[in-house]
Order: sequence, then C-alpha cells, then structure tokens
Amino acid sequence: MKNPLIHIAAVWFLIAPSFLIAKSTDETVQTEPDADSADLLTQAELENLVAPVALYPDTLLIQILVAATYPMEIIKSDRLLAMNADADPETLTAAIEAEEWDPSVEVLATAFPDVTSDMATHIEWTEAVGAAMLAQSDDVMNAVQTMRQQAINSGALASGEAQTVDVVVDEETQAESVVIQPADPEVVYVPQYDPNLAYNSNDLVSDAIVAGAVTFGTFILLDAIFDDDDPWNDYWGCRNCGGWGGGPIYNNPRDIDIDVDGNVNIGNNVNLGDRPDRRPDGGWKADDKRKNDAKNKITNRKDTNGKTKLPINKADTRGDSLRASLSNKSGAADISRPGNNRLPQVDRPSNRPASAKKAAANRTAQKPKPGTAKRKPSVKKPTQHKAAAKRPAAKKKAPANRKSATHKRAPAKKAHAGSQRGRSSGAKHRKGRR
Repeated sequence: MKNPLIHIAAVWFLIAPSFLIAKSTDETVQTEPDADSADLLTQAELENLVAPVALYPDTLLIQILVAATYPMEIIKSDRLLAMNADADPETLTAAIEAEEWDPSVEVLATAFPDVTSDMATHIEWTEAVGAAMLAQSDDVMNAVQTMRQQAINSGALASGEAQTVDVVVDEETQAESVVIQPADPEVVYVPQYDPNLAYNSNDLVSDAIVAGAVTFGTFILLDAIFDDDDPWNDYWGCRNCGGWGGGPIYNNPRDIDIDVDGNVNIGNNVNLGDRPDRRPDGGWKADDKRKNDAKNKITNRKDTNGKTKLPINKADTRGDSLRASLSNKSGAADISRPGNNRLPQVDRPSNRPASAKKAAANRTAQKPKPGTAKRKPSVKKPTQHKAAAKRPAAKKKAPANRKSATHKRAPAKKAHAGSQRGRSSGAKHRKGRR
C-alpha cells in the first residue's frame, strides 16, 4: 500500500504552481492602479492649473471652465471684440449672437471681455483647462476647493464688500465647500491676484501683504447688460451652481430656475431633449466623444516620468513669453500682469441705450466723492453654516430705473467700471447654442 503522505505531496507538487500563479495574478489585479486615472492630470497639477482663477466668484468661474473647452471660439470671440472695439453695444451684441458660439463663450464676450482677452492671450493654458474640464471635471472642481481653502488659511480670501465667502458643510458627508458669491448679484467684481501671494503660507510674508493679495479693480454692472427678463440677469448670484461635492454644475440659466435666495429649483422647466451636454438633473457634463478626446490628449502629453507637458502654469505660456520680451525691448510695462494694469476703463453713456443711460444717471447721483465713503471696506472671516440653512430672503427687485447702491458697495477708491463693451449693452441676450 502506498504511503498516503507521499501521494499528497505528489498532488501538491502538481497543483501548487497553478495555485501560486493564480494567487499572484489576483494580487496584481487588486494592487494595480487604475490606468485611466493614472494617465490623467494629478491633484498637484490640477491645483497649479486652476490657481489663477480658483478665487473667482462661482458663476464666473464656471463660465471660464466651460468656455475653456471651446478654445477656438475663445480666439474667435477675442478677435471679434478687437475688430469691433468702437462699435455701439447693440451692434456688438448682434455680432456676437450671429456667431452662435457656446453660451459660456458668448456670455464672457458680452459681459466679461477682459476675461475673454486674458483667456485668448494665454490660449495654451486655456486649452489645458478645457482638456482637464472635459476629462476630469470632478477633479478640477476638487482642486478649486483645495486652493480656496488654502487661500482662506493664508488670509488672502475673506468676505468683504465686493464678495461673500462662505464655508458650507454638507449635512450627510460633513464635507466642506467654499462658496464665493458677489455681495451684490448685479455687480460682479473680477478679482486680481498673484497666486504666489494668495496661496502663500510662508511666515516670511507679512499678514498685511497676504491680506491684500486679492484686489478688486474692474466691476461689471450686469443690469446694464441684460434685460430684467433675461435669465442671465439673475444668474450671477446663484448659490448652488458650482457643482461642489460632485453635484451638478449649472452653467446655463435657461435650463434652471433660480429663486430669490440664489438656490436652484429643478422643475418641469428643464427640457433636456437629446442634448448630450446635460445631466439628467440639468447640470453640465462633457459628452463622451469630447471626453475621450480630452483624455487622449492628456495621456499623450506625458513625459517619460509621467509628468504632464501641458502648460499648467499660466505664466509659462508662449503669450507671456512674447509679451515679456516685447516689454523688455520697449521698456513699457506689461499691463496684463497683476499691478501693472492702470489704464482707466471708460464707460461712455452716449453709446448706451436709453434705459441704461437712465440707470447710469441714478448710479452716478449715488456715487460718493473720493474720501467721503460712509465706511471702509471690512474683511470678514468666512462663515461656516449648514448647507440646508436658508439665507434671508432677498428684497424684491426694484424697477429698472431705481437708484443703485453699486458705488456704496464699491470696496475701494481704485474700483472702476468695466469696459464699454463689457457693460453697456442692454440688448436681450440670445438663447445660445444648446
């Protein structure tokens, strides 16, 4: 009779290799990183990429991020604005509408021409932002939140008379989101800051310098651009349009209803049809083809060490290099850099429609003389509250010719009105491409 121990050993000898290989394969599958995620931009790269715009008000930031996915339209819109610099607002608005660009590009060209120009100047960076937004939008929005929290910690980001900064806590996940809104939803300030200062936590930099890292120069009077019945007119104070925590990004007010508190009401007015750029809840999303193309672009622009070769540093784009070279040769300051833009942006009443002229006259009557402002700008720490808590109901909207409190809210004597083309059109805004 054969020894049973020898028999067992022989069987083990036959099956052990396959068992060990299977076990090794299982372990490899379990520990292998997600190749799809590994090929995309890293958290650090995304933070670098969004740093120049992360401190913009939510609704303006959203338009920039979505418009960046159409870089060629950004170039065309900037060219159109340059060619029509002396056109009256109605003519310029009609010219913009005729191009049938994406609504995000159109609204930036109509109301924020300086932002459009900056994106066109740094088009390589803009393309990189657009690719990241298409391929990994949730990661982009998380990177924005990281930078905002960093700016709060450094002391650069705080509530004031230009904007409010709130830290909203999700009741279910306890996750925090930093929400930035205009203090007056009809007056949007475009912040100017040097990312090297705004996010700086170095003890060698004084608190006073960091606190003044974010300044507010140009402001846009949106009620002088959009009619009262235009959805864009009420969009800019939207409180939950930012897509924080993986929620929907509401970039087109024609798909949603925004109440007086700035909250989005999803109802029967959301008509998605066969639109591939909308989520079931009406939020923005990238269609599959554009998303895959963007992923391939990011993947193909990796070096041998896995580091991206995309221009994630805005200041490293070719446009900046060219301007720096011209500035050195001519001796003239590069006005696109923070602190160098001292050119007044003049509002010309003669080029505005009658309703806008009347509103401007009322605002001018309320403008305090230099040095006579009732109070100085205050800096408030961001408040922390529950997401479900409702804000106090907003006052009912006054007639179009009311006296605006715009200049009472101006945060500094340096504040000046937006450019003619950016705030003087009273024409009703087009529905835009769907």
